[in-house]
Amino acid sequence: MKTKILLASFLAAAVACAADSSTKPPADTAPAARSEAAEEQEVSFLDKYIDLSTELAFYSAYVWRGQILFDRPVWQPAQNIFVKLGENAEYGAFKFRFWANFAIDGNKPPHRFGGMSIVDERVGYVKTFFDCLDFDVGAIMYQFPNRHSRGLRETDELLAGVKWRNPYVTPSFYVWWDFDENGHNDDNALFFDFDFTHDFKITDELSLNLGSGFGVANGSYMDHYTRGDVDGVAFNYFHNDLGLWYKVCKNFKVGASLTYFYNLSRQVRHSSYDMHEHYNAGILRGGIHLAVTW
Repeated sequence: MKTKILLASFLAAAVACAADSSTKPPADTAPAARSEAAEEQEVSFLDKYIDLSTELAFYSAYVWRGQILFDRPVWQPAQNIFVKLGENAEYGAFKFRFWANFAIDGNKPPHRFGGMSIVDERVGYVKTFFDCLDFDVGAIMYQFPNRHSRGLRETDELLAGVKWRNPYVTPSFYVWWDFDENGHNDDNALFFDFDFTHDFKITDELSLNLGSGFGVANGSYMDHYTRGDVDGVAFNYFHNDLGLWYKVCKNFKVGASLTYFYNLSRQVRHSSYDMHEHYNAGILRGGIHLAVTW
């Protein structure tokens, strides 16, 4: 199953690059002829109002909000669907995202569906103001197959975030509110994430990304996820990021990343929030990324 998905991803990337090159008129075509040819090409409703992106990431470990949920390699496919309100999304867009985490070694627990351990489905609305302020609101449903023994159960959250894109340092802020109605988690749990990034354009195709950030959780959140070990507001993790991206063609890019995670609070480091005690000093995670847009 995993092999088929990987092959399909690479095939999709090849098709996207081929489609990009095939839609360009020959270089020796006269401008007037090229203009007429462009006018003859009808743009479908899907091309106008639907944007798709497919992602595939491989990580040396899976870290979620400072928690090391898996200390062995994983792969994470994702599909994003944007329904634009207006041809240029002038009224924003609805966003649908489907994401999952799989253990690469399916012979070790959990065994369900090739090592699937975490699934989330997200629906939301995104809108850009002044060409630089990106607002994002939505809801997420998390599911944790085979992880109930570690205190991770299905839960629902609302989210709100904002990002300010600028030539210097791009800050972003997100807050997640647990509105879980199934009784698994405290419905007052809040998690806050602060990030700062900057992209360096090395060439037209190659870019370098540097980032840093930290997460803060309120007492209800920490009380639940540490099983009572921490019952107050905590700076529960800090991270530094390094990424390198190469644009293969208009629709396909590949990348590699390194991220160092560290739990800022000594109380958090020595609580059950750290599921792998030998990492209480932090962990360096590597990643390989593929991304296709349609």
